Amino acid sequence: MVKKYDDFFPYREYKPLQINVMDFVSDVIDREAIGLVEAYCGFGKTIATFAPALAKGKKVLLLTPNYEARAAATAEALRINDAKGKKIQIADLRGKGVMCRKFPEEGFSHEACRQATKYAKDCEFYNNTYMKGGKELSPKARALIKSIQKDTKTKPAKYFSKGLIEKEPKFFKEFEKICDDKVFCSYEIMKKMIEDANIVILDYFWCFTGIYPILKKLINPNDFVLLVDEADMLIERIYNDFQTQLSLTALHKLLNQANEMLKKEVLEESDVIFLEEFIHHTSNFLKKNYPKQPLKPGAIINYYVLEFRSQARNEGLKGIITFETIVNNLMEIVDAIKGSDDFEHAGARPDLFLLQLNRIRNLPQYLTFIGENKNKIAIKPFEINEITLANGKTPSETLEDFHSAVLFSATIGNPELFRTELGLKKAELFKTESMPHENLLVLIDTELDTTFRNRPKNAPKYLDKIETIRGIDPSLLISCCNQVEADRILENMPDLERAELESNLHAEQSYVLNIRTKHARSTNKAKNTRNCIIVGLPLPDYSDFYFQQRKKFLEKKYGKMQAGKMINRKAIDTAVQLMGRITRNLEHPKTITLADRRYKHDFFLGDFYFDSIPEYIKPYLKTVNGNQMLKKELDGFWKGPGD
Repeated sequence: MVKKYDDFFPYREYKPLQINVMDFVSDVIDREAIGLVEAYCGFGKTIATFAPALAKGKKVLLLTPNYEARAAATAEALRINDAKGKKIQIADLRGKGVMCRKFPEEGFSHEACRQATKYAKDCEFYNNTYMKGGKELSPKARALIKSIQKDTKTKPAKYFSKGLIEKEPKFFKEFEKICDDKVFCSYEIMKKMIEDANIVILDYFWCFTGIYPILKKLINPNDFVLLVDEADMLIERIYNDFQTQLSLTALHKLLNQANEMLKKEVLEESDVIFLEEFIHHTSNFLKKNYPKQPLKPGAIINYYVLEFRSQARNEGLKGIITFETIVNNLMEIVDAIKGSDDFEHAGARPDLFLLQLNRIRNLPQYLTFIGENKNKIAIKPFEINEITLANGKTPSETLEDFHSAVLFSATIGNPELFRTELGLKKAELFKTESMPHENLLVLIDTELDTTFRNRPKNAPKYLDKIETIRGIDPSLLISCCNQVEADRILENMPDLERAELESNLHAEQSYVLNIRTKHARSTNKAKNTRNCIIVGLPLPDYSDFYFQQRKKFLEKKYGKMQAGKMINRKAIDTAVQLMGRITRNLEHPKTITLADRRYKHDFFLGDFYFDSIPEYIKPYLKTVNGNQMLKKELDGFWKGPGD
């Protein structure tokens, strides 16, 4: 029977439950709703979300946090063109600094780019891309786009190594090489390709930060189904990115811009003097106050008002300066800079920072504090579900901008917590409850826990566990929950290798990895490793000042139990994502040891961590207690009963 997704499914057969996920996604699209999907690594979540969207005649915007996922998404689109004769167009737009050839990435700035392209006109890449005037693409640039689009539709194998469709695609690298050879600006070319693309691939920040209005000039969100890859990371990214701050470094950058505008008589000398005074007051405030202490927004506002008034009196000036006067003066300076042709962005927006201070002065869900190095004042929320992001919308409103949205990941964890964090009141969930792994063993070793007070005495016992596993099989990835533990193990076992230094992990070697680095998640280089031990539970840093303040806020609002779940939700997500890198190939035998009793039961949160482990892993779970039981299970797995 011809299935309704066959026209956009480039494989011979569907994996278990893929049709179910596709039906779920199709229903979400029909209802113009928001859906959540949890499915194991290797499930084929990307094609399972692409196919129903394309079958509905919809365009797709995929947000993903890493380059590997971008390549995988590109591969699926090219495979559809190859296997089904479709004409899907792709746009994979990355950061301007990454794609720029005029300036090295470490020396790139938007201002320098704008100066070179719009004012000095000395960027040959940009000049070749656009006709004189900089608004219309040059004939050669248009011809290049047509050539790439034609090859994407009719010769997709061109973008794979040696023309083998089963290999990873080199679409983006090949595209950049072509632009380099033709001396075109690859960023501008790819940005233009978005207009005709059926599948657009971007980083999270394009939708959830202040550049979202720029994206909306390129696409109409309502024409697109929004897909969010590795959705559990989205929450952390929004928390990390949504931080309004007043930085001395950025203020000095703004001052340099103002001085340039003074030379061109766009600003007056009084404007620059006012900005210098504001920077002086900010510097004094940072010197007088201590980092890692909550600040009252109203007190900061009053400080600026009193300082400007005092300075005015000292200079013999009459009149009373108000908060509104300060904000308006700063806003006029910033608007003059933004309105010029010299700078794409203002170095800082102190006016917006002050307005944000005023908005939150009586709101307890924000923390205002000085950074540890005392060079900035920061405002950070304790919850993101109802706050207005820099894009002018809440997280849920951003998702609702699109025709429909599907957020998918190997781990959603507790769905209620996930919905609460993002403010998704009606998002429906599809969870896969099985994984067709041919030979997998997941052990929870309940002998130890790595609570802070127990770490010193547990350290040698973890070394014994590592030796036990290596005695059975040398292929081992040791994943530690912080760098201190990783360094301690490396010091005691000098024959181990650092995983972050390797492009791929050798199948017969043992490696140490800090689970909190990008190497634990953004690569599949551990695919040949046969065994993994996660030393402890990757809980947040309880010594972090912001974490401590957020914990107090959540406990007061929700109670200690619910707050504990909210602040520790990420622990299982981190562990599951690493497990997925090991188990991605469903045919190769693998073992994973979760070495902390809290994976089974926590003294305070009870079975919360265990319940948050995805259901598809639980059929492979066994509990052991100590090295003797650990060795018995691993021996039985690798050698067989009785060997």
